[in-house]
Amino acid sequence: MMSYLPFIAIIAVVILGSILSLIMVKSSDSKKNRRKYEGKSKTAIIKDANKKLASNPKDPNALMAIADVNFGDNNFSKAMKTYRMLVDLCGVNPDLDEYKINLHYGICAMEKKIYKEAYKSLLLARSTKPEDFQTNAYLGKIEFMMKKYDKAISYLLYALRIKPDHTESLRFLGMSYFKVKKYKEAVSRLNKAVSGHPDDKESLFALAISCNESGRVEHALKIFSHLRPDPVWGPKATLYSGTLHTKMRKFDKAIIDYEIGLKHENIPDDILLELKYRLAGVYSSQGQLEKALEVLRDITRINPSYKDIQPQIRKFRELSSNKNLQIYLNAPSTDFVSLCRNITAIVIKNTKVNIVDVSFENSEYVDIIAEVRAQKWEDLILFRYVRTEGMVGQMMVRDLYEQIKELHAGRGFCFSAGGFTENAEQWVEARLIDLISKDKLIQYRNKVDAF
Repeated sequence: MMSYLPFIAIIAVVILGSILSLIMVKSSDSKKNRRKYEGKSKTAIIKDANKKLASNPKDPNALMAIADVNFGDNNFSKAMKTYRMLVDLCGVNPDLDEYKINLHYGICAMEKKIYKEAYKSLLLARSTKPEDFQTNAYLGKIEFMMKKYDKAISYLLYALRIKPDHTESLRFLGMSYFKVKKYKEAVSRLNKAVSGHPDDKESLFALAISCNESGRVEHALKIFSHLRPDPVWGPKATLYSGTLHTKMRKFDKAIIDYEIGLKHENIPDDILLELKYRLAGVYSSQGQLEKALEVLRDITRINPSYKDIQPQIRKFRELSSNKNLQIYLNAPSTDFVSLCRNITAIVIKNTKVNIVDVSFENSEYVDIIAEVRAQKWEDLILFRYVRTEGMVGQMMVRDLYEQIKELHAGRGFCFSAGGFTENAEQWVEARLIDLISKDKLIQYRNKVDAF
């Protein structure tokens, strides 16, 4: 047996050498075939490739030539079909560039919105070259399109480590952060992405919201203002900027925002109704009740059950017929305080009232401290006028009680143009606090007028 071993070894070496020679010849032939297409026109390449395919439908070089031409022309349907054939050939032809074929096939599938195919092929390409920019960038993009934003962020961060200024990857990374509400991270990426692309209105809009959410309100307002004329993003931009101006109590600017938004055509119903609803609220806060009612009536013609539209109409009608109620809710601070002082003077009959101090807390309520003297008694009393038509809760009356104790006052009154919650009413039952809701408040105001 030992005597045969040298002969077996010699035969094995010969066979291995033959295999290597065949591979080298194949590789050489393949390179020669690829060089044959270099420098030729697209028409010539297609013509020559089709000739080869007529005799051999699976000629890899001819298939690659046709696929690459179609891919370069963005003819993704034809390119995808040919790359599919090449993907199947990769298993039996090691000379094929498996990375390139899978990458291009994945890109074609993504362009045709066949995301599962694209994803699978791009993952195969990445397994060959895990540190490649293109595979990571495209996988990040496709994860974004499939709304898997956390995965998109992971791939895109990897891609941007290789090419930090790649605009499209910055855009998708910024939009991914925006979608998961990581607004600070979104701002820096979206800023870079839109710096050279002012026509990317979607990214600009996302950047504006991200700026606002991360505390850069003025920058957000500048972007919203820039977007106001845009036929697609303008209505949304005016809704956001109007809301911000309303919160900042810049009512004139808010009105301009909403009115510009309403001039657009083909506004989606939800945006249209909200623009009108908020415009009516600002008109009301400015005392322009007829305008507010007109806008609310417009809303009822579109959607009679929108939000609390019917109660709002009743409220504005009541306000328009009651000047004192308008002053209480909407007038400038000086007029509101003046009305509260007048009411304080008549709340307790047959007394002399000396107002000691007036404090106005963030436009929410006014506190009036008064020395009240009757024939048989005198006391320090705290009057709180809450500027709301809603329900005043227990927290507000608890705070009033703490103030009464701190002042060593004898009792307190809490006024509201709306009402009080059940918890608030129960809480004051054993305490010297009187709750004065809307109807009784109106009676006091009428007495002020009569007086």
